[in-house]
Amino acid sequence: MNKWKEKRLGEVCEIIDGDRGSNYPKQEEFRDDGYCLFLNTGNVTRNGFDFSSNQFISIEKDKLLRKGKLSKEDIVLTTRGTVGNVAYYNKNVPFDNIRINSGMVIIRNNEELLDVGYLYQYIKSPIAQSLIKLYSSGSAQPQLPIKDLKKIKIILPDLPVQKRIADILSAYDDLIENNNKRIDLLEKAAQELYKEWFVRFRFPGYENVKLKDSAIGHIPEKFDVVKMSDVLSYYIGGGWGEDDESTSYPCDAYVIRGTDFPKINNGDWSTCPYRYHKKSNYEARKLEPWDIVLEVSGGTQEQPVGRTLIVTPDFLNALSDKVICASFCKQLRCDVNVISPIYYYYWMQFLYNTRIIDKFQLQSTGIINFKFEYFHRKGDVLLPPKHLMDEFDGKVKQIFKLKDDLALQNRNLIKQRDLLLPRLMSGKLEV
Repeated sequence: MNKWKEKRLGEVCEIIDGDRGSNYPKQEEFRDDGYCLFLNTGNVTRNGFDFSSNQFISIEKDKLLRKGKLSKEDIVLTTRGTVGNVAYYNKNVPFDNIRINSGMVIIRNNEELLDVGYLYQYIKSPIAQSLIKLYSSGSAQPQLPIKDLKKIKIILPDLPVQKRIADILSAYDDLIENNNKRIDLLEKAAQELYKEWFVRFRFPGYENVKLKDSAIGHIPEKFDVVKMSDVLSYYIGGGWGEDDESTSYPCDAYVIRGTDFPKINNGDWSTCPYRYHKKSNYEARKLEPWDIVLEVSGGTQEQPVGRTLIVTPDFLNALSDKVICASFCKQLRCDVNVISPIYYYYWMQFLYNTRIIDKFQLQSTGIINFKFEYFHRKGDVLLPPKHLMDEFDGKVKQIFKLKDDLALQNRNLIKQRDLLLPRLMSGKLEV
């Protein structure tokens, strides 16, 4: 312990910004596959990369960009919007060419002073995250300037000790990653079941069903097409609340933002802000089981709006039922006498993934917003027979239960890991 040093991040690391010049990719230049992965806000989470939704640029576009290209063993840190998410570009990442977007930086360590595995674990830890929060500025759009990031202090044991600490903590990461892979496979299974039954129309008994014309194309004869307004019993915009409790703001709750959706789907809600609200606003906006949260504002070229999240009972229970959605979202509640919320959630995902939802979006001054009222009046919903939705519900609820159980395991592993690093650094545990 006596030989352990304390340095500023800028003294032991190179911090590299992305290219923000005239060659920065426009929305129409992104592709579903290509030469270089261009990271979006959903790709970098609280606990590493998430490659469930990717966008690429061509080799020609890549050559035009000056800065922001990753090398193996680099670390990526988000510095705008959701500040403090971090990922490690190690040998397990399946992409050879990756660039950061304008809301991220690359942290490249000095190998003579700093083990990259230790650096990654340190930046993820509550110790560094509290400093990142301290140096961040802005409430509506938090950001962490590079000049302030360089000031963050890091504790430096000898290199062999750094490597042993990294090995101990990375064992927890491996377990979390395996659980995330299982969660991802379960979600893909639910999506595939939806596509099989309600896109390809190969549901039980489909062989004897004829197709008919509809407003959205050929559909099975006992299916119907209705408007969004026919299936939603309630919707309301979200609320942001206040930082501090007062007489006017007595109700406390977690706030879900669109940027939190990917993490919540893996059971990590640690970045959801904890805010205070007026009683009337809280009671109107408190999320109930199987409500759906729709992101409607603040989209970018890299991440258009329209993402959705379904609120499971286990998720609410984990947060003591104190959850609302943020101002940039809409809380949707289905009329269960008309439609299954789970089916509706996957219908919304289908609209987003196929980009059908784009016709309900409006871009102004670089920000993409969702024309929800128009969507509510004009948006179509494919409505299957009730018995099919009930059967689909039963199968998918089992999948959700398995996902939530794995998510709970992950939350416990993250808690144990985050408690371990300070103890290792304090010398209370032998390394």
